[in-house]
Amino acid sequence: DYWKNFNQINTSIKLPIYIKVNGRDNSNVSRLENTLDEVNLIYDYYISKFDKDFIYYQIIFNGTPSNFLKSMKDYNYDFDTQNKIWILK
Repeated sequence: DYWKNFNQINTSIKLPIYIKVNGRDNSNVSRLENTLDEVNLIYDYYISKFDKDFIYYQIIFNGTPSNFLKSMKDYNYDFDTQNKIWILK
């Protein structure tokens, strides 16, 4: 029972995560969106804005920031998390 309680996910908590992606690499953008579709704890995502260089996503995640980073690391994504808007490396 301890492990069951320890691993429970509270889906009522919806964490907004903001990321910035280089918009010039279409294959990387497409791969990222496919990955976002596959990750179970991602409730929703959308493009909040874009310019000639970058695409800005807002991701609604049902978990902690560290869980998001761990999930994305499993798909070989790494983020610079120094600012409010994380940058995909």
